[in-house]
Parts: sequence; structure tokens; C-alpha cells
Amino acid sequence: MKNIRGKILLFCCVLFAGKALAQHGIRFDSLSFNALKAKAAQEKKLIFIDCYTSWCAPCKWMDMNVFTLPAVAEQYNQHFINARFDMEKGEGIALRKEYNVSSFPTYLFIDSKGKLVYRSGSRMTAEEFMAVGENANNPAKSVAALQQQYDNGKRDMQFMLDFYNVLQDNDRNKAEQLGQEIVATFPEQHMQSELGWKTIKTLARTENDRLGAYFMQHQQAFRSYARAGEIDTLATRMVTGLLYGYIREGKDEALMKRLDFFRKSPLEARRREGVLIETEYYLHNKRYSDFNKLANSALKGVLKNDADKLSFIARRSGYRGDVVAEVLPVSYAMAKRAVALQPEEYSTQSTLAQLCLSMKKKEEGLAAARKAYTLAGTTKIEGIVNKLIAQLEQL
Repeated sequence: MKNIRGKILLFCCVLFAGKALAQHGIRFDSLSFNALKAKAAQEKKLIFIDCYTSWCAPCKWMDMNVFTLPAVAEQYNQHFINARFDMEKGEGIALRKEYNVSSFPTYLFIDSKGKLVYRSGSRMTAEEFMAVGENANNPAKSVAALQQQYDNGKRDMQFMLDFYNVLQDNDRNKAEQLGQEIVATFPEQHMQSELGWKTIKTLARTENDRLGAYFMQHQQAFRSYARAGEIDTLATRMVTGLLYGYIREGKDEALMKRLDFFRKSPLEARRREGVLIETEYYLHNKRYSDFNKLANSALKGVLKNDADKLSFIARRSGYRGDVVAEVLPVSYAMAKRAVALQPEEYSTQSTLAQLCLSMKKKEEGLAAARKAYTLAGTTKIEGIVNKLIAQLEQL
């Protein structure tokens, strides 16, 4: 009996300890890069480096929604020496140059000698981030190993998709070529499968390409493979990509007809996306009265609580030189509303400050610019805001 009780007690202690270790998320060591390499050599582990900047929204999202999860923390704390560097400060500047980090977040997996073993990046789900960790620790998933298999003629679609995902973070040109090969050769009879869904999510671009067209015609077939909301999100992406192409190509009639996909949608998120596309179309074609009418309507309606999109439209419309005078009032109103919704965001405050400069609203602009300065977080952005403050002070 004592032995059984002892085992139960030990199990509970181990379970509690595991939860305690994971509950605070990934443990990041505050060590120099050289010290990290020494620790990696001693513990025979790879170094995981989260490459971030203080202004990077996806970085902050990963911090709050993925790095803190117990399962993620358990995997990374057990298998890696974890570290993080601001790519615009201190040692991060040199690491950014050495490992050619150009987007944020970027995830580097480096051995004890400083050799890059694996890399990935961007905002992703916990499942995707854990898969990255598994791949990094698997020598068979390195770029060199996968390239060798490809050169030897391996072409099954799961392998091709895995190889594409790895190349995306290492060699975009090769990834693009491989992606085109996958799109052209993926067997149609296997489209309605879990692998087909993953491939479509990854490589479909618009409803006019091979994978996108198949998806748009068979959306219900993927319900068993997709997470909540993914079908609608992907459909929105397919049509969005198509319509921005129409804007660039001057296909006005086709664009206005397809806009009903957004305008008449029961999904509010899709209607909001449609406003972005339609306002961009009006600006591109200098239809400023139509832009103002739609922007004012959206400000009072579908976008009234969407700070990100309000601020985005304000930036696009308010910084266009010759068209500023005609769209400036509604741009300013959108920027003010965005600040009211998200006063602690650098982008909303800096957008309002810039528009105040254009409208010669000195005091309001200075208040927004000084607030943006406190939120900037990096020397580069602080310099931009200081220039804006100086311009406002001269009004």
C-alpha cells in the first residue's frame, strides 16, 4: 500500500512540476550569443532564437498566444536552449546581419558552433510552431537532406510540401519554383484529403489558379479538415488576391462585379475586407468623391470598431501627395477614431500625427507624435517620429 501511495505521490509531484515549468511559457535565457553556444555544447542541444523587434505586431501575438502555452513551453524548454534578441538593439544587430534576418518574427535554430541548422518565421498556430521545433531537431528535415532526396527523384506530395515549407524560410526563389511544380502536378483525385487541404491553404493564391479554383468550387468538401473559420478566411483571401490584381490591370468591370462577394456577404469580417479593396480602387482611379462617400459610411458602420483597418485606410489615403487635399478630412476622422479605439498603438498615433501635420493641427499633432515617440521602442522609429515632431513644431 505504501509503495502504491508513494508512486501516486511521485506521479503527482512530477505532474505538478511539469505544469509549473510550463505555466510561465518558454524560458528565454538572457545570455550573450557566445554563452548560449557554450551552454548548447554542454547540454547537447540546439539554440532557438526568437528574432523580434519591439514594434512587430506578430511578434507580440506569438508572445501572448503561443509562447505561453504549456505544451509549447514543455517542448521548447526540454529540447532547446531558448533565447531572444531584439534585432534593432545590442547583439541582435550583429545577429541580424550574420543570419540575414529580414522579416519578423524569424526563428533561428543554431548549433553550438554557430551554424544555422533550421529557420522559420511569421505568426503561426501553436501546432505549426511545435511542428517547426520537431523539424529543427530532425536532421532528415534539413534543407540539405531534403534537397538530396529531391535530387534523387523523390516526388510524393507530402515530401514536396514539407520541402516547400522549409525552403520558404531559406530560399524564396527555390520555394517559388517548387510551389509551381506542386500546383501543376498535385493529383486532382487527392485534392479532397487532409494533404490536399494543407496544400491548398499553402499554395492557392486566387480563385483563378488551379488550386484556388478547385477550392472555391468544393469548399464544403474541406469542412472535416479545416479549423473553425478557415474555410471562410481562405475564400476571402482567394477573391482578395484576384481583385487587387484587377486593380493593377485596370479590369474595372470585372472588379466591380466581383465586389458583391464582399458587399453582400453575411460575414462582417469579409465586408470589412471589401472596404479596403474598394477604397484602394477609388484612390487608384482618382475617384475621390466615391472614396469619401464609402469611407464616411464605413467609419460610421462596418469599420467603426476596427482600429487597424481605419488606420490603414487613413495612411493609404492621407499620404498620397496630390490627392491629400480631397480625401484628407475623412482620413483625419478615421485616424482620430483609430486612436480612440487603440491609444497605446504606435501606428494609430503616428498616423494621426502625420495627418495633423497635413491639416496644420499643430497641438493635436504634437500630442499624437509625442505619444507615438513613447510607443516607438526603437532608435530607427524614434528618429522618424523626432523628424515629425520637428515639422509640427515649425507650424
